[in-house]
Amino acid sequence: LAPTPLLPSASASDPLPRSMFALMKLLQLAFSSKCLLSFIRRRAARARIVKMSAIGSPDEADVPSLRYLGDERLMRRQRDATVEEIESDEFQSSLRMLPRAMSRHGGIGIAGPQVGWWARVFCFGIEGPNPRYPNADELPLRVYVNPAITWSSEETNWMWEGCLSVPGMRGWVERPREVRMTSLDERGKARGEEHLTGLAARIAQHELDHLDGVLFPHRVPSRDYLVPQASIEQRGSWAEDWPSPGSYKTMLGDLCDER
Repeated sequence: LAPTPLLPSASASDPLPRSMFALMKLLQLAFSSKCLLSFIRRRAARARIVKMSAIGSPDEADVPSLRYLGDERLMRRQRDATVEEIESDEFQSSLRMLPRAMSRHGGIGIAGPQVGWWARVFCFGIEGPNPRYPNADELPLRVYVNPAITWSSEETNWMWEGCLSVPGMRGWVERPREVRMTSLDERGKARGEEHLTGLAARIAQHELDHLDGVLFPHRVPSRDYLVPQASIEQRGSWAEDWPSPGSYKTMLGDLCDER
């Protein structure tokens, strides 16, 4: 702190009027308070910098790292959560974390096991353009606890799927076009059966696979339909109709009725 200038004490012979002396005294107090406040602010700022350098930004601090194909627990079926577990502070904290993890890692969907949360929970949503699926339309954020598919259509479609847990790869995967699904909400209350179509149905099935320990490479019809991302980015050089007519013409984020 800067030294506070001393003022002479007032006396009867003081040439300054008492009102002027009182004003100078007030200025002295204001100067001291300002210095003290500035000192406190500097110390607080330094403390925040030290804390942030240790744990990252507040939004990043509680976002776990991804788990990848080959991780033993990622490839296991996860058990249902009980209502007591869902109502717990720990579970609720993880529910708030999951959409942040999806956003931080650049996904359009994410399942709990992908970030080491061993529960039957996933979420998906698309807000604005996503570079991994540039042709995908926006979808509202949805969170599912203990999801289960109760019906799926006989009609199917195909899509170039990717996965945060299988970086650098794409797979041409066939799935039902429509599904009906039950689940619990974020408070453990049963939802009515939900009918999903289009991209929402596709993402829900992909994420539900994660809860059963299944990743998209297990779903491709053959290794010919498992392609590096770098090849997808240079698809202009592909042989015509390779690896199949449908996959040849389908862009990332689009669905196709043809294999």
